Amino acid sequence: MTRIAERTVLFADLRGSTALFERLGNAEATSVVTHTVGELAKTVADCGGEVIKTLGDGLMAVFEESIPAAQAAGQMQDKLERLVSRGQAHGASAGLKALKHQVALARGEIVEMGGDCFGDAVNVAARLLDHAGDNETLLTDEVFAGLPREQQVRFRSLDWMHLRGRAEPVHVHLLGGRRPLS
Repeated sequence: MTRIAERTVLFADLRGSTALFERLGNAEATSVVTHTVGELAKTVADCGGEVIKTLGDGLMAVFEESIPAAQAAGQMQDKLERLVSRGQAHGASAGLKALKHQVALARGEIVEMGGDCFGDAVNVAARLLDHAGDNETLLTDEVFAGLPREQQVRFRSLDWMHLRGRAEPVHVHLLGGRRPLS
């Protein structure tokens, strides 16, 4: 069944995972990456979103509203920080120490079809992810506008950004600070 709906799209990607395979070997690196992505997916579900697909060392999810999507992004940041801290503990995989992530969110009309999602918001979120640095969360103005004022103050404007494959630039905001988004 095909459905058209207004949604907030979230892409999350681990950084440093390629180097893990070289350093740890396939078996241990796969374990670290799949466990970490699984933990990020739990955050999506806990915040009311739906994981559409995992992408090796990342995931794509959709949310009906921007508030829970932004909460998930903030909680992912906190969860990865805790996992990395565990990487310092005796017996934990050394690979956890090197993991970082990036998150991007966009909002707009999407087409849900065959368990996947398509549309400009999906493309914008995916392209925006290319611009996120280590442990950064970027979101579009449409997502930002859907947040209450007390959450908006956690973001700073990065102004307009040109994304690969798009003629029109998008206004982008960066998550800052460490307070939870709840």
